[in-house]
Amino acid sequence: MDKQTIKHNVSDRNQWKRILYMLLFGVILYLVMIVLWIIVVIQAIFALLTASPNSEIVRFSADLVIYLRQIAAFLTYNDETKPYPYQAWQTTESKDELTDAGSAASDSENTDTKSDL
Repeated sequence: MDKQTIKHNVSDRNQWKRILYMLLFGVILYLVMIVLWIIVVIQAIFALLTASPNSEIVRFSADLVIYLRQIAAFLTYNDETKPYPYQAWQTTESKDELTDAGSAASDSENTDTKSDL
């Protein structure tokens, strides 16, 4: 890289905006990790007392894992999409709907291909 390219990259406002968003989501990640540890402790206590985890907390924690993955993907430049609140909160149910829709589409494609034979 030459000096002109580096100078252009350093003065790019979009890069600085992304870095600010990354700092914001870094703080959010820290707070979400605190919530995660609270869930871990509550679920451990719940499992000790009732011999099974709380199903509502399991459902919420599954959604939280999706959110953690979105934040990690954004922070590591694996995804340019900003997580919640800049996009809709994704739940395991909405993810399942997307997966089901994708598999239904591929099933219909496979059926079409087989009928052509």
